[in-house]
Amino acid sequence: MQRFILSTLLLLVLVNPVMAVEPRVIEVTLDSYSITPDHIVVKVDEPVTLKVTNKATLTPHDLIIKAPEAGIDVAIDLHGGKSGEVTFTPTRTGTYEMLCDKKLLFFKSHKDKGMHGVLVVE
Repeated sequence: MQRFILSTLLLLVLVNPVMAVEPRVIEVTLDSYSITPDHIVVKVDEPVTLKVTNKATLTPHDLIIKAPEAGIDVAIDLHGGKSGEVTFTPTRTGTYEMLCDKKLLFFKSHKDKGMHGVLVVE
């Protein structure tokens, strides 16, 4: 009987697919030339969902994190007062720049005005 129970349990473990890991959700706020938090730490191979809100009422902002070699290709563009989200799974450790790349005519870019930070993958 014990042998039957053990073999049944083993079969269930081998046949059942691995449960999908829920992404870690991180709230990110874009505001008047700031990204909050401006330092985010995640783990390699951990799915991450960034829920991004643009708190500025009129000014459009975006959140850009470009590191395709590490499985990260974030580009979310939000009008004032809007929200959105993006999910990714980093595949390589490292420190990657987050920024808003908006720029109006001859003025400084949003990044130059302080809208930047880092995503650290451990």
